[in-house]
This record gives sequence, C-alpha cells and structure tokens, in this order.
Amino acid sequence: MTSNEHEPLGGRDGKSPTLGQAARAFFTFHSPRIFAVVWPLLVATRLAVGDFGWADLLVVPILLAAQPFVEWLIHVYILHFKPTTVFGRKFDLQIAKFHRAHHRDPWRLELVFIPRRAGWLGLAMFSAVWFLLAPTPQVALSGVVGSVTMAFLYEWTHYLTHTGYKPRGEFYRRIWRYHRLHHFKNEHYWQGVTTHLGDRILGTMPDHTGVPNSPTCRTLGVEAPTDLPGPP
Repeated sequence: MTSNEHEPLGGRDGKSPTLGQAARAFFTFHSPRIFAVVWPLLVATRLAVGDFGWADLLVVPILLAAQPFVEWLIHVYILHFKPTTVFGRKFDLQIAKFHRAHHRDPWRLELVFIPRRAGWLGLAMFSAVWFLLAPTPQVALSGVVGSVTMAFLYEWTHYLTHTGYKPRGEFYRRIWRYHRLHHFKNEHYWQGVTTHLGDRILGTMPDHTGVPNSPTCRTLGVEAPTDLPGPP
C-alpha cells in the first residue's frame, strides 16, 4: 500500500497540510468551482419553488441507501471500463481514460476530479431519473439538490485521500486506508470512496492481509499510455 512517490500539497517544512490548506487548494480546481456555483443556484431554486412536504424528507434516506451501491457500480463498470472493439471499431469511455490516468499518477490532483463532460452528463441523467420517479416536481428538485450534495462530498473525500493530509478521526482513517489499498495493493477491491457498505455487501471488502499485490494497480490492465482527450 505504500508508495515512494512524493505526495503533493504538503505543509510547510514538508509537514502534512492542515485541513484548511487542503480546502483552499481544493477550490482552485475546476470541479469544486463548478459545484460552488451550481449548488447554491439549485438550493435557491428549490427554496423559491417552495411547497415542502414530508416526501422531501424521504430524499435523505433514499440517497444514503443508494450512495454505496451507486459508487460501487460506477467505479467497477464505468471508471474501470476497458477499451473494447464493437463492430470492428475500438470503443472507450472518456471518463475511463481519465481514471486510468489517475491510477497511473495518483498524486496528480487535477485527475482526481470528475471530468467536466462526465459531470454535466451525470447531472442530466440523475435529474432525469428524479423527475421521472418522484411524485412531484418539487420532490424531484429536492432529489437533484441532494444528489449534487452527495457528488460534492464524493469529490471532497476523494480529493482529500490523494493529498498529504493525514487522517485524524477513525472514520476518515478507514476511508483513507481502504482507498490507498485500492490504489497501491489491488484495484479489484475497496471500490467505495465515501463509504464501503457496498464493498461489504457485494464482496469486495476482504482482509487486506490475504489479498495479493496486483501488478495492474497502475495500468488497470491497459498497457497502452493513456491518451487524454483534452483538459479534464
């Protein structure tokens, strides 16, 4: 699980950064800045629409129950997607290309974040799901606000695990440890980022002492150099 590479965002004199230093650096990247604009606009829109009811409160347990499995499914089947040939043509996913680059260079912080195209596409997709399934447009909008909040927490947690910030509390220490096991021991396990309930239920949370070191942690089994399609 260890790496000889220098971790970025260190504090003064090589010390680990404080949480404040990490937070200030966080908002220099594209994704947090977009969230800083989109999230308040969505909240303001929901408040302006009004008509709150008990159904809005159900958004919270729904999101908390879904998040572990959404993270797991996206990580396993989309982020770790391998190039494939369809009708004689090579097919790949932009977000998978970025994720492979992220595995190759885990301390390159701009690759930690959701690429812009994937982020906007994701917003459109889960907004469509909420408006199709929610009982009212008001509840659907509450669901969109909640989903964007969860996505922001995902970005912050993932970013923090790739800085030199050292865990203080037990909860974050577990998240930090499992994510680094995923990157530096075996990429087939510990797929969660903000939570590992999905790993526990879906069988990707073994005792790390019995897991072999994977030779493809950095490449994800794709040997060709990653060709990034423009800025993330």
